[in-house]
Amino acid sequence: MGSLTQPPFTRIAIVGLGLIGGSFALAVKRRWPAIAIAAVDRAPVISTALDTRIIDEGGEDLRIVAGADLVMLAAPVLQNVAALHRLPEHISRTLVTDTGSTKRAIMDAAATLPAGLEFIGGHPLAGAAAGGVEAARPDLFDDRPWLLTPGPAASDAAQTALSEFVRELRAVPQLIDAEQHDRLLAYLSHLPQLAVSALMHVVGAHAGPDGLVLAGRGLRDTTRLASSPASPWRDIVDTNADNIAHAIDDLIAALQGLKDSATPESAGRLEQVFMSAARWKGVLEHS
Repeated sequence: MGSLTQPPFTRIAIVGLGLIGGSFALAVKRRWPAIAIAAVDRAPVISTALDTRIIDEGGEDLRIVAGADLVMLAAPVLQNVAALHRLPEHISRTLVTDTGSTKRAIMDAAATLPAGLEFIGGHPLAGAAAGGVEAARPDLFDDRPWLLTPGPAASDAAQTALSEFVRELRAVPQLIDAEQHDRLLAYLSHLPQLAVSALMHVVGAHAGPDGLVLAGRGLRDTTRLASSPASPWRDIVDTNADNIAHAIDDLIAALQGLKDSATPESAGRLEQVFMSAARWKGVLEHS
């Protein structure tokens, strides 16, 4: 637990109440039950969240953000961008952040906000195999990095307030600029998801149901992410296409090297890749 005795925000509005938005609400309530939380989403989602007391009020209209001193955009990336453009219609002064997996598109949109709406991009590096508000849990962000990308108009006070707030939720805030974020996440997050989905697609199509019965834990463990829904990934691919393309090209080159490793001119390539992979896996496990 952090050092703040009073919450820096009294009313929070969350736009998009899936796994991340719902877990954010629960984490806030765990630390400060008195903070009022409103949410914007589809009616069935809001009904579930109200019934389970994840939020205090909600609806389908963005007008619900009025009066919030923190607005959290927790929908897919391009939905967040669209909501950001509409925010000035409903609120004139507040701190706005998001949870999107890419940052350049939302930061470009934030540059057009009127004075009074301060924006700090955010990306909690946490997730789960299941999505939706039903899978939300208060400890999702515990000890996980929460990347923050302040816009040029964000004040030092706003940056401090949001960083301390994130720390109170038991996450670990870390500053990063939008370009670096998108380059790095293309390799740390976007490539792994796309590669695993492609891998399971190829294996399943060739092995079929009868063949998959023979699969061991190696395939099951490797393809844990293959059950992820495609819906949020369309926006991620669209808003980070250049960096993802470079990452995919690098993976294809590594696979081509393995494919050619039996030829005399590529002798030792398989051992090099395996040794490099084992070394980096060790670094990952101890990070």
